[in-house]
Amino acid sequence: MSEIEGYKVVPLRVSAEAEHCHSVFMKEHFIRLMDPNKPKGRTLFILNVPPYVTKQSLEKFYQQCGGPVEFVTFAEKPGRDETEKWHENLTDFSNMKPPFKFKVAYVVFKKNTSLGRALEASAINLISDTTNESFVESGMQLWHTQYQEEILDIEQTQKHIDEYMAAYDERERLALEAAKNSAADADGWITVGKQGRSSGFEQKESVLNKLEEKIEKGKKKKELTNFYTFQIRESKMKNILELRKKFEEDKQKIEMIKQTRRFKPF
Repeated sequence: MSEIEGYKVVPLRVSAEAEHCHSVFMKEHFIRLMDPNKPKGRTLFILNVPPYVTKQSLEKFYQQCGGPVEFVTFAEKPGRDETEKWHENLTDFSNMKPPFKFKVAYVVFKKNTSLGRALEASAINLISDTTNESFVESGMQLWHTQYQEEILDIEQTQKHIDEYMAAYDERERLALEAAKNSAADADGWITVGKQGRSSGFEQKESVLNKLEEKIEKGKKKKELTNFYTFQIRESKMKNILELRKKFEEDKQKIEMIKQTRRFKPF
């Protein structure tokens, strides 16, 4: 067992007959900023963990050689928030399984003495001591299991479909009842169900005038004013006539004011 920059290099075996093993790097986890999920003195940090290694397999091994394990967590890379990001990826419905890639592991023991015994291990043997069976699946066995998991179970699939359709029918029933009991909307439209009359829409008479006014306003907005040359010319002539008319009216008003203010001593 060798060391590289503070890490202990140990082989990781998944079968008793393996001659050439994958190597991982482990040490006691310690950072300046304390993390309550990775307590000091009870957390083992492991680098270069293969994709096929599971939490259950590491927990079983360290239960044998170290002591009671509280939990095991994975992350894509070292870091305070990387473990949370790993779990957030698992909440995405498009990726329900952990990413199949190399990762880092944090093994949290229940006792401080368990960490020391785990660091003394000369190898990580993910094999049962009694049956020599591997705790993980790899190679052809892993591919076979992954292929079997992709095949849909007919009974489970049908059960899922029935539950979905039952929930859908219930939502549609509630929506139909709400539509029957609801009042007209802002435009006066009321949804008419299939019971008692043909499906469609009906409209209140009290809002017909409002709808017609909206239509007329819309038409007026679409009309182009002073767009053509003759429209501009007619508009100018109309303005001139209105100005002349207003001028004559103002002259008459001024004459009437002058007459009312004239001095009449007798």
